[in-house]
Amino acid sequence: MRNAAEPKFGLAWRIFLGTAAVVLIVLVATLAVASTVASSNANAAVQAGLEQTNARVFDILLGQRTTLLKLAQLYADNPDFRSSVAAARTAKDTAGAFATAFDQSNVVDTALGATRVQLIDPEGVLLARSDDPAQHGNTLGGALIGGALEGEATQGFGVADSTSLAQVVAVPIRGAGGSMAGVLMALRKIDDSLAMQIGKQTGSELVFYIVPGPNARPQISVSSPKLGGRAVLGPAIERSMMSGPAGALQEKPGATMMMAMGDKRDVNISGTNYVGQRVAALSAGGNEVGGFIALRDRDRELASYYKLRNALLLAGVVALLIAFFLSSIISRQIVRPVKALVGATQRAADGDYNAEIPASGGDEVGTLAEAFKRLLADLRDKQALVDFLQAPGSGRTTAMPAMPTMQMAAMGAAVLEPGQTLAVRYEIQTVLGIGGMGMVYKAADRELGELVAIKTLKPDIMEQDSSALERFKSEIRLARKIAHRNVVRTYDLGENGGVYFITMEFVDGKSLKDLIVARGRLPVSVVLPIAKQLCRALEVAHEEGVIHRDIKPANMVVQPDGVLKVMDFGIARLAKRTEGQTQAGMVVGTLEYMPPEQLLGEEVDARADLYAAGVVLYECLTGKLPHTAETAITLVTKVLDETPVSPRELQPDVPQALSDLVMRTLSKNREDRPRTALELHDALDRVEASSRGSTPYASR
Repeated sequence: MRNAAEPKFGLAWRIFLGTAAVVLIVLVATLAVASTVASSNANAAVQAGLEQTNARVFDILLGQRTTLLKLAQLYADNPDFRSSVAAARTAKDTAGAFATAFDQSNVVDTALGATRVQLIDPEGVLLARSDDPAQHGNTLGGALIGGALEGEATQGFGVADSTSLAQVVAVPIRGAGGSMAGVLMALRKIDDSLAMQIGKQTGSELVFYIVPGPNARPQISVSSPKLGGRAVLGPAIERSMMSGPAGALQEKPGATMMMAMGDKRDVNISGTNYVGQRVAALSAGGNEVGGFIALRDRDRELASYYKLRNALLLAGVVALLIAFFLSSIISRQIVRPVKALVGATQRAADGDYNAEIPASGGDEVGTLAEAFKRLLADLRDKQALVDFLQAPGSGRTTAMPAMPTMQMAAMGAAVLEPGQTLAVRYEIQTVLGIGGMGMVYKAADRELGELVAIKTLKPDIMEQDSSALERFKSEIRLARKIAHRNVVRTYDLGENGGVYFITMEFVDGKSLKDLIVARGRLPVSVVLPIAKQLCRALEVAHEEGVIHRDIKPANMVVQPDGVLKVMDFGIARLAKRTEGQTQAGMVVGTLEYMPPEQLLGEEVDARADLYAAGVVLYECLTGKLPHTAETAITLVTKVLDETPVSPRELQPDVPQALSDLVMRTLSKNREDRPRTALELHDALDRVEASSRGSTPYASR
């Protein structure tokens, strides 16, 4: 029977229905758009195809003509050739002279790859024609020959043998002293190989036509085999494509192409619908002597969209089937780890933090699983620390024993008595400790009705050090930037009767120093959660650009619930110093916990705090400091020159990996230490995971 709390549709069905709805919406929208734009796209494809075809024809014809013109000019400039033409001109009425000119025309014909070569004298009289030895003596005219006789190379299209469209060029032949010796004219037919070549390259069909003479009907010269014979093709082309002018002169690739572009028209050839565009070929005089028609199959362009529509429908069906199977797989992949997390949550609620979380991928569920693993690890760490604190002999949280007023006054402290009211708001209850800068009290905030800690600044510090107040204010500014459960919160800065004080969060706990004094060395299971919480506090501070500079057990409080609090940012400074703050060369902090660079008064960075964290770890694991000495000078010398005994050598039960990590953190060269608090935290995670025999996981 289905549980009443379960949804009506399972996760698999909900994923499938959502995916199916998306697939159907996309499919319907795609088909609607495709059907709307199919005709427009087909026209665009036809337009692009025709432009591509025309451009390709232009390129090929222009290339062929340019080559023909260059070769003709090369021969026309040859001295031997010019001498032969000049001799034939001088003796043109003799059979031998015509034979010599004919031989020269054949040589040029072969070299140029032309269909025909003609040699003409300066009066326009034909000296020789390469394809007919009997042709000579006739007078030729026209714009092509006339332009060459005027000294300019000319070109255009012409009709060869009344059947074929041809490209024609004419170049002047210079005699001695630059005089006109004649004209070399070359003609090359356009055959069906060009139509087939262009068709293969562009997918278009080509038809070349000629206009044999003025007012003559166009005739098919060359066509693609697919279009059928001239009997069928001729009437269709003439009826649909040849009525009206071709159009304006084509501007690209230029007037030298001697071609005019026509408009696009529909034409039906043997039941197939084409879109064609006519391009007229012009003679040197600008008259249409033929041209070509590029044809694109409209039905073929539309067929691609019909195939697309069918493919989309098939893809939609396949997508729905795939969506169904994937929905089942995905739902299982999600539900299985989620159920495991639910079970682990229920066990954690009952106080069991040892549930195994199954490995998951790098997705959101995997991220949730990793976060839950970290939560369970933190809860285990916290529970271990709480159990230790509650064990017999661990010591209870106690206030600092009362110190005689005379003794505190002798230390230069601004003494406040229990029951005294500070700033008409804070009722002093007891002394919590004496720091390097002043007294720390437990007080009741009458306005908010809660307990606070108050730290006062020694008056003599104010008198002896004019920058003390600024450092005091700096503590407020820096500390208020840091908000984290492992950092004692700082509230405000006040002044009363010349006494400056800071109000802070009151932490009901035991300092780590007192814990070490009371219990000696701490178990590894207790040290690791303390160290990891310290790393988190330092990570937050360093991200704000704040270096603590006085990390030591006395500045850490362990609450009864196992939460570690780092306090006393009184000597902290921004990582980037500001004018008026502590300068390089000024040593601030506690010698036993200072790295070499801090002892030498050098610029320090976050790794100074990591060194101090290593000293704290060493002290927790062994109950001793890495370096001790009778005098400050001796202590500094040891820190700078001596390598301490490793924790494992003093206490064999310390894991080797943890001992090595502590020694790395205590490296005299800061470059050898962990670079960040996060890196140190993750290294501690790996040590803890290896001690449990589990796989470590990445930090935040």
